[in-house]
Amino acid sequence: MSLHLRIALRYLISVKGSTLLITLISFFGVFLSVCAILLTLGVFTGFQDSLKEKILASAPHLIVSAVGDADPKEIEERVRGIPEVKEVLPFTLYSAILAKEERLQPITVKAVDYRDRAFKDLIGKYLVKGKLEDLVIGKGVADVLGVRVGETAVLVFPTGIRTPTGFIPKTKEVRIGGIFETGAYDRDFVIVFMKEREARKFFRRGFKFEGAEIYIRDPYRAQEVKEEVEKALRSNLYIVRSWIDLNKPLFNALQLEKLALFLILLLMVFVASFNITSLLFVKAKEKIRDIAVLKTFGMESSGIRRIFVSVGLTIGFLGALAGIVTSFLIAYFINEYKLIRVPEEVYMMSYIPVHIKTLDLIATFAGTLALSFISSLIPAVRASKENIVNILRNE
Repeated sequence: MSLHLRIALRYLISVKGSTLLITLISFFGVFLSVCAILLTLGVFTGFQDSLKEKILASAPHLIVSAVGDADPKEIEERVRGIPEVKEVLPFTLYSAILAKEERLQPITVKAVDYRDRAFKDLIGKYLVKGKLEDLVIGKGVADVLGVRVGETAVLVFPTGIRTPTGFIPKTKEVRIGGIFETGAYDRDFVIVFMKEREARKFFRRGFKFEGAEIYIRDPYRAQEVKEEVEKALRSNLYIVRSWIDLNKPLFNALQLEKLALFLILLLMVFVASFNITSLLFVKAKEKIRDIAVLKTFGMESSGIRRIFVSVGLTIGFLGALAGIVTSFLIAYFINEYKLIRVPEEVYMMSYIPVHIKTLDLIATFAGTLALSFISSLIPAVRASKENIVNILRNE
């Protein structure tokens, strides 16, 4: 251990009276600030991670849209050879209305093959009532219309029949075979599944949207797999979008809010660092005789500066370290006992976990040490400029 650090630790340990009080205030100021930053960012990150999991649990990882004269059947044939692709679910979408007595709900009818293993695996796990037969609707649609499994409703296709005077609606009485619940509003209140053959017969040449949902082994590699799918399709008639593309505005907004939150909370450390500055000014006055002695024995001004900067950095380092350890302990208890409860119908989750990321940890620790260094610099420079002759004359 260097001489400068040994002297700094001795100055830090041998404190009493008002100096001890200021030292404790400085330490706890840094400690509480670091705790507040890490736990707040941890809650924010936990919310982001949980939101991503909810989105991935109910949404396809890639969506391929067929436009123009494209043949949707080619999608499955071409992308099956990509190693990352796990399931491919072709679909056709129609816009319609589902009615029950005086209640109406605009819906999107997704025509799929009920016998498809991918459909059974992906949608079957969300089935809460009934079976995968007839019309399978979301729980939100069922609640709005007040229908249950086994009951009937009226499917309305607004532009179903073309006449010389325009379009007239086409209707059909359908039986509710099952109800699913994913927890995502855009599915539970909008999507309705129908057998492909029945949908094609009912909607005939109506306006439709065709494509395929692709599910991959690692959803977080969606952008890389997207490029492979685009290469495999080799056509401008197919538009490929990943779940990241579809939710990019949301994630960008959350990331920007997190950055702003970090910078604002870092001001707490900046305020706490003022206590370090006050401590070092007091410490410089107390140790002015020691400064004169050290300079008499040949220590340069840079050595004096290093001693007082080391005192400030040590307080910042110990406060940050204690804050990090405490943050992990608090985060463990929050996650273990699920202490941060939120309304599930609003946030799509019953509680928010705390996830402290390595990058947030490094940024907080580095920011704390940087501010501790800056706050130590002014009193250290002032102490190093003390005149030996004046000190010895006054003493």
